[in-house]
Amino acid sequence: MIFLIILIPFFSFAHIVQDDVSLTEKSRFPFKTVCSEMVSHDSPLIDVVSGTVLDCMGKKILVGNFCEKKLAADPYYLRAYLDKEAKEAVCVSGKKVLFKYQCVKISDRPLCSQTAKKSCLHIREKLAKRLDLVHASFVKSEKGIKQLNCFFESLPLSEKSI
Repeated sequence: MIFLIILIPFFSFAHIVQDDVSLTEKSRFPFKTVCSEMVSHDSPLIDVVSGTVLDCMGKKILVGNFCEKKLAADPYYLRAYLDKEAKEAVCVSGKKVLFKYQCVKISDRPLCSQTAKKSCLHIREKLAKRLDLVHASFVKSEKGIKQLNCFFESLPLSEKSI
């Protein structure tokens, strides 16, 4: 029993080692603006469901969809999140993202058992939407833990694979 108590924190722990973004811009929009542009009805009651989902009077809105629409012309749009305290949606743009993630959770198995490229492409959908994958690898950290390394940046048109 004590053995399980010691191991449970290890198996329920995973973390992002590094998430560095070369920011170009952070655009902020009030929750009311997000709801009025994304739903057809007035939304006097707006609730935060999660870090990326708003509830506009019963209609769930992914803030990422709002930002993609709002920043359609921005080639550096990366990701979106909600700032609960300011009651704003934040759309983040940047030219480079360096992401490192340690695979220690049992629930990380699907992400960490694929090829590094596949895993990084999955991460790109969440953290670096419009950037290109430049580097993907798995390495062992100094503690011997498997770590996913991804580097994204905007490549010149001539270097993009078609």
